[in-house]
Amino acid sequence: MRPAGYADLAATARTHVEFLPVGLFPSLGAGFVRRWHRTYLDPRHGVGYVVTDRTTSDDDVVGFLLGTTDQAAHMATLFADRRALASLSASGAGTLIRRPRLARQLASRALPWARQIAQRRSGQPAPADGPGENPQVAVMVAVAVQPQWRGSGIGAELVRRFVEDARRAGAAEAELVTPVGSAGATGFYERLGWELGPCWHTRDGDQLQAYRQRLGAGN
Repeated sequence: MRPAGYADLAATARTHVEFLPVGLFPSLGAGFVRRWHRTYLDPRHGVGYVVTDRTTSDDDVVGFLLGTTDQAAHMATLFADRRALASLSASGAGTLIRRPRLARQLASRALPWARQIAQRRSGQPAPADGPGENPQVAVMVAVAVQPQWRGSGIGAELVRRFVEDARRAGAAEAELVTPVGSAGATGFYERLGWELGPCWHTRDGDQLQAYRQRLGAGN
């Protein structure tokens, strides 16, 4: 295991799209996801780790984790970074031009997103829309392990490293969201001792389950 670097982004993006396909961002393709993953390599609030297979000539990435040690601060930094937003917007727009059906599906979401961006830029508090909206809350955004390596303890070690780094950075608790069913990992997180949080359905009909873990002294 080692910190993720820019050279790993193509591999983490492919893995994300293939094995974590739920949600809007994976539907925009590996190119968009790669640019999105890049935002988590900011050392101030982002965290990223990869596990590689050193027996291969290319040191292949077999698992990764991305998240933040302070979600509110990370989002404020991202929305203030016009270059990062422009890169994400251009990549997403390119995908939507090639996939008009997806563009029509997303049309109803455009206004809420625009309002949220405007609120972030103006300094107004955005309405709570899920885990990660509270100050100094760490959020595990994505964790995936290649199928042939599952059961080896890689996933648990990635999560343990994230929790340690989030606690060290001063986060009061950590949060994550996973799909319910075969595409998710509810059993995995419950075995690791994460507490159940809210459960809801997305506009696409996916059921999502939130989990949290308190990171204060003694936890």
